[in-house]
Amino acid sequence: MSLFQHISTTGYHRVTDEDQRRSLKIVNTLALVTALMAGIFGLGCYFMTWDLQMSAPALIESLLLSAVIVTNRLGKFTTAGLALILINNLSIQYYSAIMGRVTEVHLLFIFLVGLSLLVFEKNRRMRVLSIGLTILAFLVGEINMYNGFITPVVRPEAHSPVQFVIRWVTIPSILILDLMVIYYYVRNMERQRKKEMLQVQEMLQTVKEHNRELEILTAQLAKATDAKTVFVRETSHEIRTPLNAIFGISQLLQLKVEQDRSLAPIRQLADHLYAASYNTREIINNVLEFSRIEAGKIDTPQLETLNVREWLDGIVNMHQYVASVKTVRIRISVADDIPQVISGDKILLSKTLNNLLSNAIKFTAQESTISLDVFRDDNKWCLQVTDQGEGIRADRLSTIFNAFVTERNIFLEGTGLGLHITRHLATLMGGGIKVYSVMGKGTTFTVHLPLEVPAETTCANDSDIDADPCSLTDTSILIIEDDKMSQMILSRFLSELGSRIIVAGDGMEGLLLAKTSRPDIIILDSHIPGLSGKDTLAQIRADELLQHIPVIIASGDAFKENREELLQAGADDYLVKPIEFKALQTTLSKYLRVNAHP
Repeated sequence: MSLFQHISTTGYHRVTDEDQRRSLKIVNTLALVTALMAGIFGLGCYFMTWDLQMSAPALIESLLLSAVIVTNRLGKFTTAGLALILINNLSIQYYSAIMGRVTEVHLLFIFLVGLSLLVFEKNRRMRVLSIGLTILAFLVGEINMYNGFITPVVRPEAHSPVQFVIRWVTIPSILILDLMVIYYYVRNMERQRKKEMLQVQEMLQTVKEHNRELEILTAQLAKATDAKTVFVRETSHEIRTPLNAIFGISQLLQLKVEQDRSLAPIRQLADHLYAASYNTREIINNVLEFSRIEAGKIDTPQLETLNVREWLDGIVNMHQYVASVKTVRIRISVADDIPQVISGDKILLSKTLNNLLSNAIKFTAQESTISLDVFRDDNKWCLQVTDQGEGIRADRLSTIFNAFVTERNIFLEGTGLGLHITRHLATLMGGGIKVYSVMGKGTTFTVHLPLEVPAETTCANDSDIDADPCSLTDTSILIIEDDKMSQMILSRFLSELGSRIIVAGDGMEGLLLAKTSRPDIIILDSHIPGLSGKDTLAQIRADELLQHIPVIIASGDAFKENREELLQAGADDYLVKPIEFKALQTTLSKYLRVNAHP
């Protein structure tokens, strides 16, 4: 224990800040543990297989991880933290490639993301860089797994004793590393919470002596309560920036493949990249939604007129892209007694159906069919999604809706939050959810909701708004966006549709270009340097020459409060990054069509 304490505190003499010392100790401890694991694994593989291809990289990794501790001793703390993440990323990709599906090496993605948040807790740029590298490495590994560019050395069908030992040595090791990161993260949160509680107690003592201190205490207490939500929001926004580029490029690749038959060989690659990035986006959305639920922020359902069949078609069309990667078809069946138009909260309903379809795609079998049935049950209407997967054991059905509970699958990994959130949303809308499963045949989830039909419907207008996207040829679109990659991706996509693109890097430049070019529509990022997105929007709406131009907000903030704030400030619509091109085209068409036919 004395030796371990000495190694884990290597470099302490160079820093005095307690937070930096804690980060230093985490890096040293995890470097030591992973070095020992890699060394033991390498030696074990060598004596079992005498195969240097399996053992040598692990021993090299062990030496490199030991060098991380030496780097900390020399005072190169940022270099040591980044090296720890890079070494583990490279090791994971190597063993993921040569071991294939024999072991779940990719589960270390949780370890690496959590490690990035711990090591670079106060260094935003390095945190974004390390998380971005981890996501990129994860996507590369997934693409290789599905396309087989590197032939695995260990094949799952071999069922050798060596394979059995390797699998049941690596999986506990992976879980230990994941649990270590979670343990350190929880400890940091508890330490921060205790620190904040101590501050609150000191403030309460001061409040008794002076009334003015009460106001200060209230403000700080509210700030402490929202700290978790702010952390999740900021982290999500930072992750969405590189993810928006990956998601956009995957959609551009798909469009190019459709336009150029010579690119057909990379179609599967483009589809897998799209599916992986789409799943990552859904994970981030679920984490944000779970954060809202944990913070006690309950959305009040906002009833609006909803064309059921057109709404279903729009959502299914987006999910069919991901389903196609597994050669899965989504079949829709709407009972005749379901009204064409109902009253409901479109946003909450869409979140509910998105989670059910995403869950079904993950767990259904290859080359199978997912059934989406909508039917009436007295004064309720039901959304029923059925997959053809392996099913859920009876003893798991009672916990399947709990947070962080998920079944194992090899297609796309999830957080175990989707069904928990779906139950919350169904309850929020006055309904509920049930599950029925048969092992070996599949699982059915049924959401039942109150059926409310509006007294007066405007089917013709709804149909017109939700019609097929109109032509964007010769349409001028102003993009106000500071991120160069986002500028390029949006410009490339819209140019392919025939639009004339004008690009501004900040709010002031955007206003000047808007006045001189008079675009047909404006796409505005909410986070831009100088004049903020909200202030830019306010000036557009105050200008007689510009106030009639539709403005669509494109933002990495997925919280409902941000959406409502900007819509109330005058935005016509709000799209969350990473942007789905089909949704963007439909939104643009809706407002261009309205302007063309006032």
